[in-house]
Amino acid sequence: MSEIALGKPSFNVVLFQPEIPQNTGNIGRSCVALDAKLWVVRPMGFRLDEKLVQRAGLDYWQFLDIEVVDTWALMLAKMDLKRTWFFTKFAQQLHTQVRYAVGDWLVFGSESNGLPPSVRTEFAEHCLRLPMTGPVRSLNLSVAAGIGLFEAYRQCSQCSRE
Repeated sequence: MSEIALGKPSFNVVLFQPEIPQNTGNIGRSCVALDAKLWVVRPMGFRLDEKLVQRAGLDYWQFLDIEVVDTWALMLAKMDLKRTWFFTKFAQQLHTQVRYAVGDWLVFGSESNGLPPSVRTEFAEHCLRLPMTGPVRSLNLSVAAGIGLFEAYRQCSQCSRE
């Protein structure tokens, strides 16, 4: 694992067909905080120039490295699939049981449907879940993305000290 370098994205956060603008805005702000790139796969349930996205991203939105991709097939072609982690409540492996590396891809599904079953099946060995013990069916997308991104960053920022 390499150190996190200024000027290069620390990680790539992929949102598969997000539906709620505030979640994307909050995730964008987290990406700016850790110098991660945000990728958004269409269709989206909103436009990126909506006030709700901008409001959640605050005045940091201007610093966000963001790219919108028209289809999942095009997104797959851009990712390093050996270094891609798919977050889903259906995974067996916890998000803390893998070793992240700088530049990894963290993929999150839509708010209402998560990742499609076909994606979860094809990439089952790279699917991760966040622990939940209560009656909640799922976490808010921006919370889940924050947990995943900050765990990856925590691991990699410790690499240079080990």
